Amino acid sequence: MKTGRWGILGTADIAHRQLIPSLHASEVAELVAVASRDTSRAQEFAQEHRIPVSYGSYEQLLEDDSIDIVYIPLPNHLHVRWIKQAVAAGKHVLCEKPLALTVADVQELIALRDATGKLIGEAYAPLHQSRLISLKHVLESGQFGKLESLHGTFMMNLTDRENIRNAYDISQGGGALWDIGVYPITIGRWLFDAEPVEVFCTMDMHQDSSVDHLTTGILRFASGYQMSFSCGMRYPFHTGLSGYTQTHRFTVPNPFFSDERHQMIFEVFDGKTPEHTKTYSFAPEDQYRLQCDHFTEAALEGTPFVGSLERTLGNTRTLLALIRSASSGRSERV
Repeated sequence: MKTGRWGILGTADIAHRQLIPSLHASEVAELVAVASRDTSRAQEFAQEHRIPVSYGSYEQLLEDDSIDIVYIPLPNHLHVRWIKQAVAAGKHVLCEKPLALTVADVQELIALRDATGKLIGEAYAPLHQSRLISLKHVLESGQFGKLESLHGTFMMNLTDRENIRNAYDISQGGGALWDIGVYPITIGRWLFDAEPVEVFCTMDMHQDSSVDHLTTGILRFASGYQMSFSCGMRYPFHTGLSGYTQTHRFTVPNPFFSDERHQMIFEVFDGKTPEHTKTYSFAPEDQYRLQCDHFTEAALEGTPFVGSLERTLGNTRTLLALIRSASSGRSERV
């Protein structure tokens, strides 16, 4: 397949730390341009990261006909606006999570995608891990029973008021739920291969801003099976995922990350002995490079992309129901 030419709108930290090195390492994607609202900043960023072209506005990058794919890591409340402009300019778009903050926006983007044929995807890199894909296949095989209960955790320490996660209130996509709670929720819905019908949620809001710094929730599925999650931004860093069938449990250390330096595993226990029943090991791999490769292939070759707008629609409905539950103090239908 031909190489997909990528441009980046903005100089966000996630682009600097994660996506740019992965794009440079890809054999099917080529990073050719970056844009910033500040010309000098764009030039400095491009020079620092070996990006051939810099633009002093987002509009200039979108006018570049040589670019096939645009990556959007902008503040959450700006995503939909710039997705629409990028698609109007003839680009495929990979957008950071959360892609949208309302159900109506996701539905409008689905209609836009269908009308233009341009791929719009949400960036959840863990969905591209060999480890989590293998776990899903193991659960689907039924060899250890049927998944009935799941718990995910994502904790980090980020109380800086100037940080973008704290700079915007929850209605604009700020806070723990929109930023890190989305990971266990997305992975859980994917592993269950179902959408929740009812949720319950509690939130502890930051005393000086309208963002959640500790959120815990429960998702109930039509089958009666459940998942729970916790996320917070004032704690030591930790991520984890554990699940239960009637006969076994599994644990996934640091489930939302993978790189080319560290081996990955998940373990299965039979509940009869403290030792694991089986350990599944996976070679180190860069989940962000895999995401870039898969999106490039999907955009240029028409293959399926796991971060589809349909998955985004289910996630957005779930997140908004959780926010309603935290406000009402009762369970809410999704």
